[in-house]
Amino acid sequence: MKSLEKSLVIPLLVLAIVLSGCLETPVAAPPAIDSRVLEENGWVQVGDVVRDSKSFEIGGREIQINTARITYADRELEEYLMDQIGVYRRPPQNLTAHILAMRIVLPSGIPLPSQLVLEMAGSQVEEMAGAMGLRDFHQVNMTTIEVRDGKSAEAKIYSGEMPISEKITIPVKGVLTTWSASGSTIIASAIYPGDDFVLETEDEKVIIEIDGAAEYEEIVELLQQME
Repeated sequence: MKSLEKSLVIPLLVLAIVLSGCLETPVAAPPAIDSRVLEENGWVQVGDVVRDSKSFEIGGREIQINTARITYADRELEEYLMDQIGVYRRPPQNLTAHILAMRIVLPSGIPLPSQLVLEMAGSQVEEMAGAMGLRDFHQVNMTTIEVRDGKSAEAKIYSGEMPISEKITIPVKGVLTTWSASGSTIIASAIYPGDDFVLETEDEKVIIEIDGAAEYEEIVELLQQME
């Protein structure tokens, strides 16, 4: 959020003041997915909604930016991997697909330019991946996905590796997208196991099967339900 504030948010706030004179900032609600949709797909909300407000002084007047973040996880995939890996060794915690979504609300409900937000958020996603211990996590493609109400949103596709031991590495994929919704900007990212991986034991090598393509499609379906 720090890079976005410096490079995008503050200049846009100046523009908002000039054009509208309105400094009222609506409350930010988290980008929500209906609980029935989550249950049908085997996903759950993880933790609590994190809300934040940042204030700035521009032209002698105080303005505010409101954000709300929420995390979802694929519980069904997590249970599958726990069962598959648990036969041979203690499985790592939180080994599953995750969606992290944030809503940014500016004064007078001005949306941020999606293309610029995507560029700024991309560098932060790669930094986050490094902090998570992912290796060689980098952008490999660009695509367009449909989100709610038939809108199209550009998305960055990422690829990398997650080492869970000296001998076990899981291929991971990532998605990053952003779009405007109801006078706000939604930024959504997902990281998920992207392919089969080999689990080495003392006696054999076991292939743990992961349908990365199906996981990607499921993530896109959930993003389409996000509002």
